Amino acid sequence: MSEFKLQHLVAELLKSLGGKNPPEKLVDTLQKSINNSAGKECSGSQIAVQNYVQRIAEDLKNSEPFLAKFEDLKQKNVDCLGPYVQLLYQISQDPGVKSMLYKMAKHTASEQKFEITRDDLPHVKNRLKKEALKRSQNDSHSVSILNVSTTLPRATTPSMISWVQRRPTLSWDFSTQSFNTVCATVPAVSQENILIEDLLNVLIGLPGCYIEAEELNDLYGPRTFKINDNVPLPLQELVRQILPIASHYSIIQRFTEEKMRFEFGQVNNALAEVMNSILKEHIIYITQLQDEFLADNLNLQKLWFYVQKRLQALGVTANIASTISKSDARGGKVLSLLHDHIIGSIGDERTQQRCVSLMEAACLPYMKMLGMWIYRGIISDPISEFLVKDNEVIQKEDMPVDYSADYWDKKYSIEREKIPKFLESVADIILKAGKYLNVIRQCGKPVKNKVRPILYKIEEKHYIEAIENAYKFASQILLDLVLKEKDLLGRLKSVKHYFLLDQGDFIVTFLTLCEKELSKDVGDVIQGRIESLMDLALRLSSAVNDRYKDDLRTELLPYDLQFQMLKILTIQTNLEQDYRTSYDRQKLLVIDSFAFSYEVHWPLSLILNRKSLACYQMIFRHLFYCKYVERMICQVWKCNKVAKKFHFEDAQHYRTAFALRQRMLHCVQNLEYHMMVEVIEPHWCMFLQKIGKVNNVDEILACHCDFLDSCLKDCMLTIPPILRTITKLLAICVEFCQFMQNEKAFQDNLQSPAAAVPSFKEQMSLFDVQFSVALVNLLDQINDLNRDSSEHDRLFNLLYRLDFNSFYTGQLLKKNFGGLKIGSSG
Repeated sequence: MSEFKLQHLVAELLKSLGGKNPPEKLVDTLQKSINNSAGKECSGSQIAVQNYVQRIAEDLKNSEPFLAKFEDLKQKNVDCLGPYVQLLYQISQDPGVKSMLYKMAKHTASEQKFEITRDDLPHVKNRLKKEALKRSQNDSHSVSILNVSTTLPRATTPSMISWVQRRPTLSWDFSTQSFNTVCATVPAVSQENILIEDLLNVLIGLPGCYIEAEELNDLYGPRTFKINDNVPLPLQELVRQILPIASHYSIIQRFTEEKMRFEFGQVNNALAEVMNSILKEHIIYITQLQDEFLADNLNLQKLWFYVQKRLQALGVTANIASTISKSDARGGKVLSLLHDHIIGSIGDERTQQRCVSLMEAACLPYMKMLGMWIYRGIISDPISEFLVKDNEVIQKEDMPVDYSADYWDKKYSIEREKIPKFLESVADIILKAGKYLNVIRQCGKPVKNKVRPILYKIEEKHYIEAIENAYKFASQILLDLVLKEKDLLGRLKSVKHYFLLDQGDFIVTFLTLCEKELSKDVGDVIQGRIESLMDLALRLSSAVNDRYKDDLRTELLPYDLQFQMLKILTIQTNLEQDYRTSYDRQKLLVIDSFAFSYEVHWPLSLILNRKSLACYQMIFRHLFYCKYVERMICQVWKCNKVAKKFHFEDAQHYRTAFALRQRMLHCVQNLEYHMMVEVIEPHWCMFLQKIGKVNNVDEILACHCDFLDSCLKDCMLTIPPILRTITKLLAICVEFCQFMQNEKAFQDNLQSPAAAVPSFKEQMSLFDVQFSVALVNLLDQINDLNRDSSEHDRLFNLLYRLDFNSFYTGQLLKKNFGGLKIGSSG
């Protein structure tokens, strides 16, 4: 089962059960469990499975069908049979689950009570004809609706009719009936010679006179023979000792005749070919015995002596053929079954050597596919046998940022059921090796890696070393391409300049140029004007020296930061539906929707993909809005310098407003300092240290993802209650600044202070209460985060600076904030 199919099934299961855990964690747990348990089944686990089967059978009234089905599946080597039996046992021990399944089965049965009888068929036929006629009148294409299969055609290799089906008499597996007459009275001297002649025919699949091949009950099972009753018992016993060889021959012959067909895959074709050569050797050997018989040098005892040494070899081959046929195995699963036979034959050198010879032959086409993948990055797999699957998403003609993450994660995937057991430990690096080479080829770089033959050996070091060396080569080539030729670190530093506000003078210049535009409604601005102002800011600041500055773009998103974050955080939760609809806000300002975007080219778009750029955008929007609010508070300070001209008594009325303004500025600046100095910079330094030690691109992706996740978490963007509180704090600051910058209010206060000052004082008191309540609420939320765990240790410094000298938790808590309760919406 592919990883994406597994994740989809887990997500559907969680949705139906009302689970709140993210499916990714469960998928990772399942994959780790699969990887840890793969190839490690031992006799102990088999005993445990037998115990589960026995316990289930004891609870059943009629256990025979269950046991028969289990044995049938066991013979077919069905994957995950052991875990499935364990699941059945767990269900049988859980009354709640049993009750639920019983209700579901009862409900399904009630829906299917209606049955069509033979008497109803004419009526159903007439109704179908009428419906078809109606549809044909409405749609000309539906005339042939009853002749069209509902199964969609698949782009697979077409099935070929076996030549054995076309010409059954050409088969060497007892295809013709004997026309020889059986004589009831044969002289004792001639009986042995007749039986020898019959046996020599039967041993190569030809019908005999006194030995008759019976019809097969199982297409892949052993063939049985019937000996004529006129044959004396001593001779019958001797013949029965020899006949198992004919049965083994029959199984192998059936296998080769079926698996030679193209649709069974290259591995089965190769295995059938080597088994066919074994049959040819066997026929040559029987022909030599025929010569001995014609020379009158052979009797039944000698025949048994000559052929018994071939019994074990043919028996091992027939057992392998029967196991593969019953399992309907192809590709990697065939090799896994052969590997099981090799491991199971430890201690029997002759049997193991026969199994190894079959494995070496069957492995050739698979190892050739493996070599093309790890040395060239090419999948040559027409029958879908290889462990790596090309999901055939859009090809890299024009690789946009949106698509790069999907290309890397989804284009190539591992099909776990097609991994040979002896390659399970290196399956992941096999996938990465070919994937790295594909990226190199997509960049137009030639892959100068020599394709070396990979052969199966009992000592796994032979092929494991070859795979690891190919992986190291591909990994190093792509790493050098990304880090050196494409200058990944230079790109990341450029992104940090703009998205994480590392280029301070550029942000100040940009805010100065775009101040009026940012305060307008989104519908009243032209994005091209903002883009031009951004270009001007780039040329007027030190960012002019950045050679990647031209890749910076502006973007106006249709929602604010809080809605964007909550939409992401509520995925796979009960609140997800609330954020699926479009953002509903009558008035969206440019500052609320503004964000930078960045144009990234292949292959750097693998690292700076859509997901990572979205994370950069969210951090930028938060920092940029804080900078915008800080700038508004500073402008209030400049505008309010007019109060210096007031008389002392008049100016005293504004002391509360100036103190509140300073507290707001202190809060916003400390939020910025926390995010930029205490969060982003330390994580950035750790990120650069890790980048210097990586061995492949996947490690770069992991380090980059960890860096962004850590920044989002420590900037408090992934904690919805705190994000809401900070958003509210900043909104109060903006509202305060807009009130204080209202020139008309100042004129009214100057002209008639007696009437205006009380209103102004009340408004300041309300702002003071709202801001203090929101800030104390934020402090409480940060305290609650660190109460049970140390996951948010970085927030302690912010807590101490915002509440310096216990200003809020100590002094202001003694007040009741004008009747408002702490933590209220205010």
